[in-house]
Parts: sequence; C-alpha cells; structure tokens
Amino acid sequence: MQSRPDPAPPDAQQVADKALADCGGNEAAARLLLAHQLIAAARSISSGYPRLGSPGRS
Repeated sequence: MQSRPDPAPPDAQQVADKALADCGGNEAAARLLLAHQLIAAARSISSGYPRLGSPGRS
C-alpha cells in the first residue's frame, strides 16, 4: 500500500488571506488573530524544550 504525500502546507499569504476573510475583512482583527496564533505557537514550542533536554545529553 502506497502512502500519499502530505499536501503542501499553505504559504504565508494564504494564511493571511484566510485570517482576513475569517475576520470579515477587518484588517485590525485579522492582525490580532494572527498575533494570538503566533504567541500560542511560540508558547507551545518553548514548553517543549525542557522536556527534550539539551543536545548531547542522554
């Protein structure tokens, strides 16, 4: 059974366009939405580092 490749992730312009559409064309609201998503992503990445440990440690 062959596995299908994952579809290409959307590019930044597609994400921005979707956020703008989701916010009814309100650019300020779209920027706020994207900022919240960026903060959430940064928190998720940062919280994972302590569990992974430092490189070179076993």
